[in-house]
Parts: sequence; C-alpha cells; structure tokens
Amino acid sequence: MESAKPSAALTIAGFDPSGGAGVLADVRTFAKFGLHACAVVTSVTFQNSKVFVGAVHQTADAVRAQIESVLGEFTIICAKTGMLPNREIVMEVARLFRETNLPAPVVDPVIVSSTGHVLMEPEALAALQSELLPLACLVTPNILEAETLTGMTIRTESDMRQAAAMIRERGARAVLVKGGHLGETAEGRRQEAEKEAIDVLDDEGAVTVFRAARVEGGELHGSGCILSAAIAAGLGNGMMLEESVRTAKSFVLEVIRNSNRSE
Repeated sequence: MESAKPSAALTIAGFDPSGGAGVLADVRTFAKFGLHACAVVTSVTFQNSKVFVGAVHQTADAVRAQIESVLGEFTIICAKTGMLPNREIVMEVARLFRETNLPAPVVDPVIVSSTGHVLMEPEALAALQSELLPLACLVTPNILEAETLTGMTIRTESDMRQAAAMIRERGARAVLVKGGHLGETAEGRRQEAEKEAIDVLDDEGAVTVFRAARVEGGELHGSGCILSAAIAAGLGNGMMLEESVRTAKSFVLEVIRNSNRSE
C-alpha cells in the first residue's frame, strides 16, 4: 500500500533575489509556522528593496510542471499566490486549482511593486478577477490594489468596507483590505492625521476591523507577501480565518519591529 504523502504549504509567486519578498519570504514564513514549504516560481525578478530593474517570466507550461511535480510528492494543506504577471500564467494557475486537490488559495493580488513597478499586465488582472478570485478562500489587497480592483477611491474605513464587499462579490469567500496606505495622497505622502493602521476583513459578509497604532518606520519590503503567507500557514495549521489573520498580523508586526531594531 502506498504510504501517505507528507504535507506541505505551497507558494506560487515571483522570485526576489534580495529575499525580501516573493517566494523566499513566503518559504521563511511557512517555516516559522512549522510547515514544510514548496515554492513555484512564476517570474524571476531583478530587484532589491529599493529598485526594480525588470523580470523574466516563466511560461505557463513551466508553472504547471512545477506544480505537478510538487503534487507528485506532497499533500498541499495550504496555498497562496503572489506575482502572476500575465494572463497565460493566471489561467494556468486557476485551471490547476480547479482540476486538482489543491486547497482554496490565499490570493495576494500583486499588481505594483513597493518601488512602483507594474507587475501584472492588464489582461492578467482581468483574468485574475474572473478566474482566480472565485476560487480564493481569501484575497488580500492593499489600498492601492483594492482601488485598482474596484475602480473606487479609498480614503476612509467606510470606503474600505465597501471595497471589501465589492471584491467579495466577485466570488471570493473573504477579503482582507489592508490599510497600511490609507491616508496617503496621490503623491504618496501620508496625512498626519492618520496615526492608526486599519485592516478590514469581510468574511462572507461578516466584517471584522483590526486596529493598531502605526509602527514608526513601519514600511517593510515584502510585508504583504509575509502577511498572506502567514495567513495561509495559519489556515494550514487548522486556525479559523479571523484567528489566522490576527495571528499573521502579530507575526508581521514583530518582523517589522525586528527589522527596525537591526537597522
């Protein structure tokens, strides 16, 4: 009789050679939560925490071959997606989630890098909304990504709630709108009045608002990748969604604090 496959967490995302974001950040995060990590690379990027130079994307066939190789050895207990740069890759990833026993993913809609470089083609964004969001257990856009997905301007907590509901209506079970950029002007300058970090979770219509004081110097390259990976890991460890989000937020906060101490 064939022995049971070992369990693992899966990330499908881009490769950041600096290690701050993408699959390397995801793998570190999965390990911190006690999970074996498997990583499927969608794009090799040329970047560090300050500069994005460019990228070379994998083919859809290459992405499929990586995922099928992982499924040949492991039982995937949680999954997340990050950078999905073009329509072909989005469609292939969505097809694999539909056709295999992969669990519903945490989808981090990586549209623009922290340095301002566009990481997703317009056709890929459209495919993400029509094909992948309906398969997701959670979508984790930041403010700028939520504005792109909804077409609305988000400046208040009420706007965040409305945006989360709009994205959830596209088919995802739940949406976490991350408020780290709430209160920024179009030029990226934060309004002085905004001293509180607010994240809004809409879980099948039940809304939870997470509030915390902003951390001084709290910008961290890859924090969105780490958060979505930590949420996926919590789900893989049997947590309910709200508990997983709360635990993941605490984990990212500690990573940011440790990063500030080391500077």
